[in-house]
Amino acid sequence: MKKIMLIIGFVCFQNFFAQNIMDLDLKNVELQGMRPAKINKEMKDIGITQIPFVTDNPDVISRIEEKEVGSSVKKLYAYIYNNGERGDGGVIIIEFKTKDDLDAYLSKIFEQPNYRVLVKDLFFIRVWSDYSLHVEGKETSEDHLNKLEKYYTKLGAKKIQLKPNDAIVTEVTDSVAK
Repeated sequence: MKKIMLIIGFVCFQNFFAQNIMDLDLKNVELQGMRPAKINKEMKDIGITQIPFVTDNPDVISRIEEKEVGSSVKKLYAYIYNNGERGDGGVIIIEFKTKDDLDAYLSKIFEQPNYRVLVKDLFFIRVWSDYSLHVEGKETSEDHLNKLEKYYTKLGAKKIQLKPNDAIVTEVTDSVAK
């Protein structure tokens, strides 16, 4: 009887302290020059129905992320901003089923200049900004990234450095005439 009570207590303890993806919801964060994205046809076609968006549907997850990732994901959260033109930004959080699933995903992705990656428990957090307005006194993409990164580090996430993407490295040549 004591063993059963210990097991029940342990399960309850784990459930009480288990992180919920909505604990990482992007609340009250404003990105200057951006507003929450309106749902367009492309978003509807892949299954995004509102902002913020949360799903545990593997088919929808496979349309947002790579197809082979869908089966290893427990839940996906997205909060997308845009500026009505080409600039966008926001966060995508993927809750993986196991640490091995998260590690496998991390081993396949590369560092990019327009986003940062953070990890908390089984949560992969990608913040990004393609907001390219460079007006004095206005926020830039870098400012947006810093703000989003700070928000998630305050929630306990840790920034990680991904492997460099050698495919986008360009060769620099000396163009000075001899």
